[in-house]
Amino acid sequence: MANRKTAGMILSRTRRNQIYLPYLRKKKYFEAITTGNVEAIAVLSQKNYEYPTALFNRCGSYSEAMNKMYYEAVCAASEMCLIAIQAGLLDMVAYDIRDEFIKEFDNAVSLPDIYDLVHGMAHSYAVKMQYVIREKSHSPRVVKMMTYIEEHLTDKIELAQIAEHVNVSRTYASAVFKEEMGITISEFITHERILEAKRLLRDTDLTSAAIADKLAFCSQSYFTKTFMEHEGMTPVEYRKNTI
Repeated sequence: MANRKTAGMILSRTRRNQIYLPYLRKKKYFEAITTGNVEAIAVLSQKNYEYPTALFNRCGSYSEAMNKMYYEAVCAASEMCLIAIQAGLLDMVAYDIRDEFIKEFDNAVSLPDIYDLVHGMAHSYAVKMQYVIREKSHSPRVVKMMTYIEEHLTDKIELAQIAEHVNVSRTYASAVFKEEMGITISEFITHERILEAKRLLRDTDLTSAAIADKLAFCSQSYFTKTFMEHEGMTPVEYRKNTI
C-alpha cells in the first residue's frame, strides 16, 4: 500500500508541474559514459552550469526548486546506472555508484550541490567504463599495469614496482606496454596525472602547488611546465577558463 501511495504521489506531482530534461541533452551524457569520456563530462558540466539558476527561476520557491532538482538527480542516477550496465559495467558496480550518490543527494543543501553531485556521478560511471573498454581491447597484463598506475597517481611510481605488480621483468613491462599503447609507461603516467590535475583544477580549490605535490610532481615549476606542454596554457589559466 505504501509503495502504491508513493507512486501515486510521484505521478500526481509529475502530471502537475514536473519539467523533464530533454532526451537529446541527456544523450550527450549517456554517450560520454558509455565511451568512458571523462573530458566530455567535464565539458558538459561547464556548458550547463547555469541550469540550477534556470530551474530556480521556473519555480515559486527555493524549496520547490530543490525538490525538482532532487527528483531529476534520482532519475539521472537510475538512467546512468542502466546505461552503464548495458554498456558492459558489472551490475553490482553500477548499483553501488547509484546508491552512493543517491545518499549524497539526500545530504545536499543547495541546487549547485546537487548539480555537482550529478556530474560527479557521471564522471564515476565514465571512469569505470574506461576499465571495461580497456579489458576488451588490451591484454590483462597491460590493463593491470594501467590500473596500478591510476591507483597510485599520488605516489612516486617506479617501473620496478609496475613490473613486480604484473610479475614480469622491467624490460618486458616496458616493451609490451609500448607495443599495445603506442606510448611509454612514463608518458602514460604523465598523461594520467595531467588529466587528474585538470579535474582538480576544475572541481577543487587546491592551489597549483598543492596539486603538484598531491600528484607527485617533483616541483611546482615542473608541473607548470609539463601542464603547458600538454594543454598549451598554465594551470592558473586553465582554471580561469573553466570557471
